[in-house]
Amino acid sequence: MRRVIVAIVIAIVLVLAAVTACTGSSASGPATTAVAPKPSPAEIDGTLRDFLHHFENLEWEPFIAAFTDDACVFHPTAATPRAFCGRDAVRAKWQQVFDETRKDAKGPPYMSLVPRDLRITILGSDAALATFELVNDKRHARRSVVFVRRDGAWKIVHIHASNVPWPDMPTAAP
Repeated sequence: MRRVIVAIVIAIVLVLAAVTACTGSSASGPATTAVAPKPSPAEIDGTLRDFLHHFENLEWEPFIAAFTDDACVFHPTAATPRAFCGRDAVRAKWQQVFDETRKDAKGPPYMSLVPRDLRITILGSDAALATFELVNDKRHARRSVVFVRRDGAWKIVHIHASNVPWPDMPTAAP
């Protein structure tokens, strides 16, 4: 009987130790780890619209500052089938896009980027996903942008862009 009681006491101690480890509590009280507040969709919406505004006007410094140093971007053309990842690759490809856009368009603004069907999904206190569509006379563009909070600011860690040319577009929305 004594062995059973000892086994039960050991089991209770192990369960309490596991619960304490999982909850961050200790004998001196709860852990005081600061957790960032969950962002609002409006906060992400504003960050996205600021980014799109800088892109429309080809404002290089605020545009490129919107990315993390470890960002990855899938551009929407057949000429760029692979991801551009890391600070140098992202900067070089976007600089090329800026140069080509400036050469082919008058502005600012150089383009109109008004998101349609914007959906914002909060992924946690420091991450969010924005999906939307951009439509112009040449294409129907689909975009997914992943934001992370770094040092208190929202930055883009990933963009996935794909385009559907107009000839492939249905004539009416379902």
